[in-house]
Parts: sequence; C-alpha cells; structure tokens
Amino acid sequence: MLRKEYVSIKIDLKFETKLDLDLLSVGIFIRLIRLIASLRLKTAEAWTDPYKAIIDTGSPITLIPKHVWEKLSIKWIFPSSIELTGLGSGGVSGKLAEVVMVFLDKKALSPPISLKAFLVDSDSVPLIIGFEDILTDIKLVCDYRIKTAFLQIPD
Repeated sequence: MLRKEYVSIKIDLKFETKLDLDLLSVGIFIRLIRLIASLRLKTAEAWTDPYKAIIDTGSPITLIPKHVWEKLSIKWIFPSSIELTGLGSGGVSGKLAEVVMVFLDKKALSPPISLKAFLVDSDSVPLIIGFEDILTDIKLVCDYRIKTAFLQIPD
C-alpha cells in the first residue's frame, strides 16, 4: 500500500520581546512577549503590502483595524455593527466578514487562506490573528525558550 505524502509550507514567525518599563522602574522584571506573523491581505486589484500581525491564541477570531480593512476585498457575513466582548478590558464594535490573506516570511509564501474576521469600526486594536479559520486549520509551533516559532500550512 502506498502512503500519501503531505506537503506543507513552513512560515517562520518572530518574537517581539520588550520589558515593562513601569514595572522595571520599581524593580520588577516582566517581559512583554508577542508572537508576530507577516501577512498580506487581498484587495480588489492585488495584495496589500506586508502587515505585522500578533498571533493571539486567546482571541477567538481575527481582528482587523479599520485602516487595514478599508482597502480589502470583503465578502460580508454580517455587515451591521455588533459588539465583540471578552477582549481584556472591554469590547469593540465591528462587522463580520470573510477576507483572504497569505502568510509570508523571507523564504516562503502560503497559499491564499479564506477566513472569517471581525472588522473593527476603529483603529483601537492592532491586527490580531485569532483561532477561527487559522489556528483551527494550521499547525502552530511555538517554543520561546529556544526562540523558534512557525506555522505549518498544508499546501
């Protein structure tokens, strides 16, 4: 019996590490660590320039700030503004839509990925990659101790 080989694309991620300066000023050492992906989003004519996005395993859905999504090709799922709660200190309003994106690094480019995203009505949040349609379908490998993180995307 032949075994089918699955091909996948590895997209390297980066860690951004800063110190909490307010706490450091009182002698407490706390790192502020973010896992960052590079991506492009589909517009009506082409693809955006690369954006940095935070990969947030605590976010149920991808959040896209207004200055980013205004340029995109959008398929509306729920075009009326709704409140999304459970985001730290409060909620944000926005609309639910489907967008298309690709992940990239210095060596590779993923195939286009269609995902549901929450298009925030303001620029009050950064571009955040959440679980729905991304981390539910793509393998995330993350080991801060050895500074290795990547997405393994089926081709």
